[in-house]
Amino acid sequence: MQIVYSSDENYAQHMAVSMVSLFTTNNKVDSLTVYVISNGITDETKEKLNNLAESYQRKIVWIDFKPYAQKLLLNMEWHISLSSYARLFIAEMLSDECERAIYLDCDTIICNDLTKLWEMDMKEHSVAGVLDLVRNDFEVRVGMCEEQPYINAGVLLINLKKWRETSIQDKLLGFIVEREGRVTHHDQGVINGVLNSDMLKLPPEYNVMTPFFTFKYKKLVSFFDLKNYYTSEDINFAVTNPAIIHFTPEFVGRVWEIGCRHPKKNLYIENLDKTCWKGNIGKAQPLPFKLKLLYWMYKNLPIVILNSIPRLRKK
Repeated sequence: MQIVYSSDENYAQHMAVSMVSLFTTNNKVDSLTVYVISNGITDETKEKLNNLAESYQRKIVWIDFKPYAQKLLLNMEWHISLSSYARLFIAEMLSDECERAIYLDCDTIICNDLTKLWEMDMKEHSVAGVLDLVRNDFEVRVGMCEEQPYINAGVLLINLKKWRETSIQDKLLGFIVEREGRVTHHDQGVINGVLNSDMLKLPPEYNVMTPFFTFKYKKLVSFFDLKNYYTSEDINFAVTNPAIIHFTPEFVGRVWEIGCRHPKKNLYIENLDKTCWKGNIGKAQPLPFKLKLLYWMYKNLPIVILNSIPRLRKK
């Protein structure tokens, strides 16, 4: 089982938390290799992470992102960690002997054994992921049709063999160039824009995003205007039996911040306490009033009113 993370120094703590949950729930997996694509992680932090992995009889393989980052021709007008784009290069970074990999964002908690996901039949698809919570206009902006699946790139099962055989990396980089370095949703938009007809839809329990927990099903599909989405039974099963929880920040704040309202925040803290970063939470500023107000609006106002507010419609 090949697991891939990508991080800079700022997210190293959160990656450590995710790793602990991975090592704990997958302790019966004999062969498990963790690759970390490093975007400037310090030697001191690398040592901490190496020691953490060794305490679970695991080992980290480090990959320097700098040579690959130079291949990106980006023209961004807003902030995002460059580390996010590292997943575009995984097929080149890993040995040809690695024919598939599971990519995990740093803000994930693994709740169950991933063997079933790892052994899943991809049916020759290039990538598999859980459908994201986005409006149709996001799909259109990356050249997709509304009926095509748009996946969240925070958890991916990647067919590395096919990526190499069909030069998918070149297509991804070419897609960025064609759009002059500006792609909606950044690397996630790139993956969806290029592979839109070659993606396998995973069950939602493999990427349980924050709105699954915080909003009722009818409000969820109505506000995001979701078509051909999972059923309410699918979402309910994912919430009660999550394999991977993805702490996306929608209206509740980041899970490591003061005032975060995520109902599963305790899972982050429990795993944090098993690392050398124990107790390092709540250092960020409390949630601003505007974010608290937005969360209250989403929880309490009818969909008709929410959809009449232009700024919210763009979310």
